[in-house]
Amino acid sequence: MIYDPSWIAVVVFSAFVLGTVGLSFYLGRKAKSSEGYFAAHGQIPWFVNGVAFAGDYLSAASFLGICGMIAAYGYDGFLYSIGFLAGWIVALFVIAEPMKRLGRFTFADALDAKFDSRGIKAAAGVSTLVVSVFYLIPQMVGAGSLIQPLLGFPHWVGVVLVGIVVILIVVTAGMVSTTWVQFLKGSLLVIFSAILVVILLDRGFKTDNESFDTIGPIAADAITGQQIAGRDVVPPDNGWQEHAEFVRLSREDGLGFDLYHVEDALESEQILLRQAQSITTTVAGDVLIDGAPRGVGPDQRQLQPVGAVSKLPGGKTETGP
Repeated sequence: MIYDPSWIAVVVFSAFVLGTVGLSFYLGRKAKSSEGYFAAHGQIPWFVNGVAFAGDYLSAASFLGICGMIAAYGYDGFLYSIGFLAGWIVALFVIAEPMKRLGRFTFADALDAKFDSRGIKAAAGVSTLVVSVFYLIPQMVGAGSLIQPLLGFPHWVGVVLVGIVVILIVVTAGMVSTTWVQFLKGSLLVIFSAILVVILLDRGFKTDNESFDTIGPIAADAITGQQIAGRDVVPPDNGWQEHAEFVRLSREDGLGFDLYHVEDALESEQILLRQAQSITTTVAGDVLIDGAPRGVGPDQRQLQPVGAVSKLPGGKTETGP
């Protein structure tokens, strides 16, 4: 196990799960009819519904999907997020309002009331399941990835655990419990996101990255030698083929190596070496970080947080008060 569970995280997570499940069972006693289960008797305040909708958007699928789309397609991926936001408005007026007038709660029921066709009902059911499965995949992946560092459980345990909790919430009280849980989630996300923004603005941004080292500027032909900045260059071996854009340097403690990415400096014929990291899986299945076993022990190494501000507007090196 790579992650050490924190008892604070376990307590907070357990309290939140028990609170939401308990709320679902409490509200479930009020959902005695199909109208109560599917529409919460129409008694949920507009503000709660609005925050719950925001909670729907602030989901793992949205974060993973939109970030992936932007990473893969740039600005076009961002436009995709605007597209399904507008889609909610279309669905509200084109589908939700007519269904409300029909007195039906699901799309399949509305089609059945209009056409009375088994084929249409089957098509609606299959399409609903297909869309739900593809939407649930990133949700469950995000859930497992979150449980893993927080509680120290394997990824699959996190997926199963969150899946059971979600099923309990939906089965016990339907829309009323789902809406209130989404309201709580959306409120917490908005509040703590605002707190993080304030903290970031207060601390500011810096162009230097203390977690990683930078060597240079040095002459471009220095990487062809046997030493750089007094450190031995690790030659290629069976697990590492020579790469022109990377160079490996030995460590004083002998624990693996340090990997550096070769970048052009502002001066001509000079380069910068910025520290990076490598992850390797051996034939035996062992995971190595920069040539050392992965873990948190004294003879192990772990991936460090990546990402740093390389340049700020106006030539500044830091921001904040």
